[in-house]
Amino acid sequence: MMRKIILILSVISLGISAEAQETYLSREAYRDKVEAYSQLLKQQRLKAAASTEARKIAQTGFLPKIDITAEGTANLSHLDAWNSPAGQYRPYTYQALATLGQPLYTGGSLIAQKRIAKADEELDKLAIELTLDQIHYQSDAVYWNASAALATLEAAARFEEIVNRQYSIIQDRFNDGAISRTDLLMISTRKKEAELQFIKARQNHTLALQRLNILMGVKPDAAVDSLCEIGAGSPPVDLLSLDEVLGRRADYAGTNVSIAKSEAQRKAALSRYNPQLSMFLATGWDTGIAYMGQDVPHTPIAGLNLNIPIFRWGARFKTNRQQKAYIGIQRLQQSYVADNILEELSAATTKLTETEQQVKTAQENMALAEENLDLVTFSYNEGRASMVDVLSAQLSWTQAQTNLINAHLAAKMAVAEYRKAISE
Repeated sequence: MMRKIILILSVISLGISAEAQETYLSREAYRDKVEAYSQLLKQQRLKAAASTEARKIAQTGFLPKIDITAEGTANLSHLDAWNSPAGQYRPYTYQALATLGQPLYTGGSLIAQKRIAKADEELDKLAIELTLDQIHYQSDAVYWNASAALATLEAAARFEEIVNRQYSIIQDRFNDGAISRTDLLMISTRKKEAELQFIKARQNHTLALQRLNILMGVKPDAAVDSLCEIGAGSPPVDLLSLDEVLGRRADYAGTNVSIAKSEAQRKAALSRYNPQLSMFLATGWDTGIAYMGQDVPHTPIAGLNLNIPIFRWGARFKTNRQQKAYIGIQRLQQSYVADNILEELSAATTKLTETEQQVKTAQENMALAEENLDLVTFSYNEGRASMVDVLSAQLSWTQAQTNLINAHLAAKMAVAEYRKAISE
């Protein structure tokens, strides 16, 4: 009964309503809420949208372009001749020209720029996947830490209940003169320790709930729905090979895109040393350098522009070697990323196995500590054990409880890390 009262008071102090406790917030539902609120994810999606527009802009380089230009001048020293007769000097000129231009061959630069823009778009889309993986892992970590904090609070409440119950028995016996004041002082000290432990657990629980709320975009002190218990079983995970994981990881896929981008950048850099051919159609009116007042004819013009680089002191070959070095860097980066993924996958797989054993051992230890506490407490109440034995059994019980919660939390985090490693 005492335990229930303590738990009720703790819930009230945390501002959690009874109605909120009736609603269950699953890990998956919390992950969706965090994903929907994430400002970082929204930024990354806007960046990807901008990259898509950049790719479309690069595509327009292949299309004809129309420009209109106009220009006028006035000689301020001869403004008196502004309306002079035709055939005589007038102090102004003007030009109006509409031009249609079409690149015919740009040395491969337009194709290369298009491929670069497409690679940037793919990299930004892969960055969204990386951001999602990080958000999912972060939400799982916050969720399970909040669940573990609640379990720790409940354990602290139960420990305080156990100590208070023993304190009441010893207090009665001391009042009857059946035991010395030493036992009363020892259990009183343990009682204060239990109270302090509960206060610390309540504080950690409050902080965990605040972080849980903030991450999904609600007020820190908002009511929190009930969470999955930290000791609940997790669905089994599929163990994947390195090749399977590399095919799922966005960061590894990004290395292939970066290599392709470097190849396109090499071609774009070399395009400056290739022939350039374009054509244009222009029409408009032009008075010429000096305007003599005659009628200005409408003049259509068609033309070709050809540029062939001949001698650049070996700049083409040097540029080619430079760009190939950059491609080599990207290939080495791909190998480096693969090694990091292998290390992450191996560590996550090991943690899955080890934490499972830790939970099993912690559960067995908890059962032993529970039985030991019951036996020692009963023996003390029957006069066959000392207060030191009781305090030692209580300490073993609370340590075993803490170890069990930590083992469950480690197991949950191992699953979260493995899911992040395989980009699930």
